[in-house]
Amino acid sequence: IVIRFAVEMALCGFPLTHRHLKEHVDGIVRARLGDAFPATGVGKNWTDRFTEKHRTRLSTYWSHSLDNKRG
Repeated sequence: IVIRFAVEMALCGFPLTHRHLKEHVDGIVRARLGDAFPATGVGKNWTDRFTEKHRTRLSTYWSHSLDNKRG
């Protein structure tokens, strides 16, 4: 579910940041576990480990802002 969502968002031109990936996963797990899921969500390095584990389907890159001189 998570990989498919991340790929679909990227194909639509909205690649997920680590923060957005964490928020999405926190929402899924919180919906399934309710109060049993910690309020802090998944762990600090969870998104790094997730993208590394699924590196054949997901990749990370540094983006840069658009050139604001072009109109």
